[in-house]
Amino acid sequence: MLKHFKLSSVSFFCPAYNDEDNLPYLIPTVVDFLKKNSEKFEIIIIDDGAKDKTGEVAEEIAIEFPNIKVIHHTKNMGYSVTLKEGFETGKYDYVMYTDGDNQYDVREFEPYLYLLEKNDVIAGYAIKKAVSKYRTFQSWIHNMVINILFLSRFKDIDCAMKIFKRNVLDNIEIKSSARGVFVDAELILKSKKLGYKIAQFPVTHYERKSGVASGSKPELVLNTIKDMIKFRLNLL
Repeated sequence: MLKHFKLSSVSFFCPAYNDEDNLPYLIPTVVDFLKKNSEKFEIIIIDDGAKDKTGEVAEEIAIEFPNIKVIHHTKNMGYSVTLKEGFETGKYDYVMYTDGDNQYDVREFEPYLYLLEKNDVIAGYAIKKAVSKYRTFQSWIHNMVINILFLSRFKDIDCAMKIFKRNVLDNIEIKSSARGVFVDAELILKSKKLGYKIAQFPVTHYERKSGVASGSKPELVLNTIKDMIKFRLNLL
């Protein structure tokens, strides 16, 4: 039986866009998880200019639970900007995140926290995507191209279930464009290039109960491709 590995201190954050119905399920689960698996923690909810009541709901949750900070964007800045802000804002030894859409269960981190004893980053990979066949194919192509271009072997590089040691993030400058979604891959690939150890573990991807995903918009795909090419050329 694996021993219970407790983290010293954790900064958890989640990007939230039109997730008014998802945050009330996600955040209490995160609170319970962190109470059990860390010595101290903070939770940062980043409202990325949501058009619904995400910001109001987040503030109500912050009143209900301690150690929660809410950041509001006056307009939608995009996933890349929001992730970058979360990684830079988290102050504790470990920075952990998932998306505000509640498609992942943070409790699935628990059996794999021990991997942080010998690794600097732990990254989930979805066993099966709870999305359309088109989105599944798009994700497969994305991962295949990255693995070919960068000689890597990541199963699901964009999976929003990751924990980084703070010192890893302190040594990486995020340069992905604001309107692309290459930031996840950039962080993992730069971590690998700097010699940090990365462990992967399986997670469940749940169907989105509320809100609409926007990761397959043509503009996002195009900007992500541009970021990918630019990043590859900089390595030559």
